[in-house]
Amino acid sequence: MTTVGHWEPIVTQIWDTVITPCDCCGQVVAKRLWVVDVDGEEHRFCSTRCEELYRTHVVPQRRAETAT
Repeated sequence: MTTVGHWEPIVTQIWDTVITPCDCCGQVVAKRLWVVDVDGEEHRFCSTRCEELYRTHVVPQRRAETAT
């Protein structure tokens, strides 16, 4: 699966308390995010593998839930 996305570094200061979770697995991401557009919305993932999992499992599941 080929998608257009980019790696985006996470820049924080020592006093920042913001955490950045992956939109698929929920893992806290510390250094960089894979940022990609999915169905018109920007999503941030810890890896390209999580993006693929999101597209193949989460998106179809959500579509099925809204169709019923």
